[in-house]
Amino acid sequence: MKKRRVLALVLSLFFIVSLFIGGCAPAKKPAPTPAPVPAPSKKMTTPSTDRTRATKIAQACDSVSGVKKSTVVVSGNTCYVGLDLAANIEKSKTDRVERDCLDKAKATEPSIKTVYVTSDMDTVTRLKKVYQGVARGTPVSSFTNELGEIGRRITPKVKG
Repeated sequence: MKKRRVLALVLSLFFIVSLFIGGCAPAKKPAPTPAPVPAPSKKMTTPSTDRTRATKIAQACDSVSGVKKSTVVVSGNTCYVGLDLAANIEKSKTDRVERDCLDKAKATEPSIKTVYVTSDMDTVTRLKKVYQGVARGTPVSSFTNELGEIGRRITPKVKG
């Protein structure tokens, strides 16, 4: 009889310990199902299409009277245009040339929603550095901060 009591006590103790250990284990949750990868849409751009669009816009801006050379960077549906103007352009005509380039850029690539145009030499120099980086194969996304700063500097010249 004493053996039965000891056996019952040991089994009870084992049962309580197993409940305690099993009850404290974290609940296993099913692993989250991975989100499906969206199929590329026709509106997504690639670096090569952005460069092609930038080239077309630069050619259009270069044809504007008073522009010696334009530098264009396209990022998605945003376009940044830096203008090297002819030496004989007056300040009053500078604004007109910039507006003409803005209109040409929008007409050349209707998918562009926002166009930033500047002829400020410091800003144009910064834009040229971005352009050179993109031409070397660096993704435009690497220049997000720089393009944001350029956009803030020339916000009054935006047409969206």
